[in-house]
Amino acid sequence: MSKYTLYDYDSSKFPFKETVQNMMDVDQLDMIHEVFEFPEKLEIIKDQNTILHDKFYEEMKKAEFTALYKDFVSNFISDLEIFKNEKILYQTYPSFRIHQPNNIAVGQYHKDSDFGHNTHEMNFWLPFTNAWDTNAVWIGDPDSDDHECMEVDYGQVANFDGANSLHGNKDNLTGKSRLSIDFRIFPLKFYNQQEQEQTETLTQKKKFVIGEYWSEL
Repeated sequence: MSKYTLYDYDSSKFPFKETVQNMMDVDQLDMIHEVFEFPEKLEIIKDQNTILHDKFYEEMKKAEFTALYKDFVSNFISDLEIFKNEKILYQTYPSFRIHQPNNIAVGQYHKDSDFGHNTHEMNFWLPFTNAWDTNAVWIGDPDSDDHECMEVDYGQVANFDGANSLHGNKDNLTGKSRLSIDFRIFPLKFYNQQEQEQTETLTQKKKFVIGEYWSEL
């Protein structure tokens, strides 16, 4: 049984790739390493603090991407059968990842619950470039045969249990960069204000509460 579920969306209705190409000012996202190559292998904490991450996060908060992202959550994600008759919260600003050749995108294999995330959160992973083999996300124990590659093409979004499952990446040997966002959806029925106020994000130190980490539709 697969550790993730794929959903196809209409990339002409939700043009993430074209929008991000404009944001990053490049013609081909999967060759962005030819414009700027990370000088060293990324590590935990540093994997969210590069020049390219700063550029994306600055541009992300502008109207074009914010509207696209919220539209996608409101009119695609929330309509999925798994959320039927469910009120949900969504991650206000998604997490951005760049997996350049001969590098990694996240510092270590981890479960999100190890870093304060609620175990009822649901992860969604949306690449702006095709993701396969060593430039993809892998789910499961990397030191055993029990791990699976999330192969996701542009125009697809993957759902997986990142809060409770080990996931991470390998050294990218594909020769192509992978750019993606991941974001979390939280069923409102599991939200407890007092509990959520006790934890915060690792890098931005945002509380896991509505109005900071979480937003309502």
